[in-house]
Amino acid sequence: MKKLIFALAMIMAMSTSVFAAGNEPSVYLNGNQMTFDVNPFIQDGRTLVPMRAIFEAVGATVGWDQDTRTVYAVREKNDDTSLVTLQIDHDKAFVNSEEKTLDVTATIKNDRTFVPLRFVVEALGEKVEWNQERYAVIITTE
Repeated sequence: MKKLIFALAMIMAMSTSVFAAGNEPSVYLNGNQMTFDVNPFIQDGRTLVPMRAIFEAVGATVGWDQDTRTVYAVREKNDDTSLVTLQIDHDKAFVNSEEKTLDVTATIKNDRTFVPLRFVVEALGEKVEWNQERYAVIITTE
């Protein structure tokens, strides 16, 4: 009986670690799955994605100020210019000089700057949805 309990415990432990290792959310932009050089992850219920990849995918120009550890993105769309500014590990961000409070901060992981996907995409005027069944973020810009 002890051997059976031990075997079941080992199977459960292995299946849990496999599930956790492959538990990154997928991101779709206008129906196409995005790929990233470093996987997105969920922190405090929010999806974080590599900064440059997401900003450039929605047509923004990306900048980085090493001295202040600040990322910014500028995008022009329909004669409207949007500027989004986030500082690493700070809970305040700016959208066209209007201060916003973040649920989760921009952070650096695996030598990449990660930003909260919903915040940055909505700040640029696009739509974002979470699809629990697909464990995916759906971004629509059209």
